Amino acid sequence: MVYDLLIRTLYDPGRKDRVGIERLLTNGTYSAAFPLHDGDYWLHKSLRRTREDDQGQTIFIKENNRQLLYDTWAKTTRFYKYQPLPLIRKYFGTKIGLYFAWLGYYTKVLTPAAIVGLLCVVYGAITLSTDPASNDLCNKDSAGGIIMCPNCDKICQFWQLIDSCRYAKLTHVFDNFATVIFAAFMSVWATLFLEGWKRYHAEVAWEWDLMDYEVEEETIRPEFQIRVRSKRVNPVTQEEEPYLPVRQKIMRFVMSGVSVLFFLLLVVAFVFGVVVYRVIVVYVMHASEDDFTQKNAPILTSVTAALLNLIVILLLSWVYTGLAWQLTDWECPRTQTEWENSYTFKVFLFQFINYYSSLFYIAFFKGKFSGVPGAVDEDREQGKYRVFGYRLESCDPAGCMVELVIQLAIIMVGKQFFSGFVEIGMPMCMNAFRNWRHHLPGTKKQKMERRRKTEKAKRSVDETDQSVPRWERDYALNAVPEQFLFDEYLEMVIQFGFVTLFVAAFPLAPLFALLNNIMEIRLDAYKFVVASRRPMPARAKNIGVWTSILDGVSKMAVLTNACVIAFTSDFVPKMLYMITEGNGSLANYVNDSLSYYNASKLEVDMDDPLQNSTVCRFRDYRKPPCSLKAFVPALADVADCDDHYGFSLQWWHVFAAKLAFVLVFEHLVFLIKGFVAYIIPDLPTHIFIKLQREQYLARQARRDYEFRPKSAHDGDDNGALAAVNVKEKYAAFRNEAAAAFQPGAFDTGDETRLRDVGGIKAGVRQRSSTRMSNDSFHSVISPSDSHIELSGSDAMSETKF
Repeated sequence: MVYDLLIRTLYDPGRKDRVGIERLLTNGTYSAAFPLHDGDYWLHKSLRRTREDDQGQTIFIKENNRQLLYDTWAKTTRFYKYQPLPLIRKYFGTKIGLYFAWLGYYTKVLTPAAIVGLLCVVYGAITLSTDPASNDLCNKDSAGGIIMCPNCDKICQFWQLIDSCRYAKLTHVFDNFATVIFAAFMSVWATLFLEGWKRYHAEVAWEWDLMDYEVEEETIRPEFQIRVRSKRVNPVTQEEEPYLPVRQKIMRFVMSGVSVLFFLLLVVAFVFGVVVYRVIVVYVMHASEDDFTQKNAPILTSVTAALLNLIVILLLSWVYTGLAWQLTDWECPRTQTEWENSYTFKVFLFQFINYYSSLFYIAFFKGKFSGVPGAVDEDREQGKYRVFGYRLESCDPAGCMVELVIQLAIIMVGKQFFSGFVEIGMPMCMNAFRNWRHHLPGTKKQKMERRRKTEKAKRSVDETDQSVPRWERDYALNAVPEQFLFDEYLEMVIQFGFVTLFVAAFPLAPLFALLNNIMEIRLDAYKFVVASRRPMPARAKNIGVWTSILDGVSKMAVLTNACVIAFTSDFVPKMLYMITEGNGSLANYVNDSLSYYNASKLEVDMDDPLQNSTVCRFRDYRKPPCSLKAFVPALADVADCDDHYGFSLQWWHVFAAKLAFVLVFEHLVFLIKGFVAYIIPDLPTHIFIKLQREQYLARQARRDYEFRPKSAHDGDDNGALAAVNVKEKYAAFRNEAAAAFQPGAFDTGDETRLRDVGGIKAGVRQRSSTRMSNDSFHSVISPSDSHIELSGSDAMSETKF
């Protein structure tokens, strides 16, 4: 309330547009404005539980809300405990409370996905020894002895298929029949997550009085008031206010859009640069005299390219985030909501392409343009393209799935480690640096006296004993960015994309996300409670536009997983082979998936022991050359041959089967998703009944008021009695509604302190508690939920500065 008055108060009576503390902050009149923390987050060990007063009596030391949050929530050692959501909401406001409620729920529902994904990998590892395709490839007396064409032109050597044994084994661990089921499961899981969040949010919104919350008319942003010179009379308020003409708006949007498009193309250019890096590094490693480097050139190239791509992603993300902020400011939105929507669209669009473009390249484009081996003049006719004279890299005979797993794992895990350092490591370093350089007014003698008193005050409970005022100590903490929750939501949404979009390639993604989020909750809590100034409490009805973004990502995940299974993995070709040629078995599948090439046309390394080979094989479905029919007995009866290596009839069969699989998979999964979303109501039954009951009592109270005795209009005792009856009915409804929630019993001493410490007393609208989940890192609604008041020094006001 106080801050709302501050942002609407006129500070210059002579100028009606000079309004609000935010404009004073913008023009530098004030350096900061923030609410104060309740006190220090720590309590000296000698004073933690009890102490003796002046009369020698042992008294209980009351912890303030900040200390309670630190002891029971912000410590990383408390990762297994429930989140005290009511206290979080009370101390930081409903906007931050909703973020932690959503993050806790998201972390909770990741548990079954992580378990099923781990089981898929375990299944792949268990069935590895019985997989016919990988066993055939790893057998030198069988398919493993097949001579393969060089991976690059001129300097590369022939090699045997058994050299891909490790890739084939690793591919089967992540790409097996269980993966298809898991991909469909994750698509339905995403729907269950979103529908479950709607229901859980309804419970939280009911408990926190957010059901009927509507945003009031927003104030004009200070930047808009300062920069916009043209004015017009507001047709609603009939007052003159700044106005940006439509023509200028369009011009600003167009220029901003061009800038955004340029940076999106820049991301694509960097992805192409990484592709060129891959091509060149493969050539360099194959030209190396080191046997280890030559044999492991593909895996080394994939790892180094993924690390390079991660560095580029993080740098571009940092650059573009600042640019998006400047572009949004340049667009000059009128209200803060308009500013946030524009900024969110820019950043999410960029980050989506930034993080996922390299994954899309490996999954759907790598190997599709390398064509057939050899350095011949008809490269383009054979579907082969070159970059600076180098042939584009192709997939291993075991497929591109291993490279996709490596790329996804490095980017996802690397981003998580980097984000953890940015959120905790940098604030701690900045706090230490700021405290070292922080200049407090006063002489050197006064500063020394302050330090002496501060050390002494650490053993004191009374805040007034501190020599440095609370506002100065809070000012030394990290400032809370204007969009402090935006980065938190964006990080989790990008992670949600990793978990859903390419989960068919990396079933362990939910497990890594779960482990990260368990610590993320505590690290974010530490950042808000310890390392940062207290954010301005704010109300919010829900998590905003992020719900729609999550829904869009979950729908897109169905198509991407279908395409990964169809076009990146070997699931469809294997199934087609088993049905048409293998009689239910994958025996000889590896040989069937390789095409023939006339090796006499190849320019190879003269030191290659296999340089006299006349026939080599490569991964594709191509027609065999007619020139080899006389040399290869297996081709003697082949009628359909082509010296230009055109696509075989089998290629078209496989391609048609892949398209059919994509259509069937996505239609079936979308049907299941739609059915699940339809049968699960957004409101839990007990919340729906409470809302209906509240509306009924409101109508009844209105009728009682309208038809009360006429004397009630004159203010006599009957009128007062009628008003009292209405209040009693509404209070009775509240008690009736609260009775539906079972009281949540805290199991540990730390959680009991959340009820008992600080003289907690419930306000007029106290509701019973309910345990919202059964997981240790989720949340619990405690007894004194809404409108809690604290007595004495523990009283907290969301408008305290």
